[in-house]
Amino acid sequence: MTDSIAPIIGSVVIAFALVTLVAGFFLGANWTQAVLVGGFASVVAAASAWFTERRGAGED
Repeated sequence: MTDSIAPIIGSVVIAFALVTLVAGFFLGANWTQAVLVGGFASVVAAASAWFTERRGAGED
């Protein structure tokens, strides 16, 4: 099992930043809502990166 946390942190930061900015600027949500949506997206991205890493290591 490889315990590389860099892909997980990268996916969290990128998902949070992109989703928060899109929700705030383009979708017209207030910033509290945008940050909450970005936080949810970052949790989903972290889970996806973790499952992808486990699957790549053959730990189904």
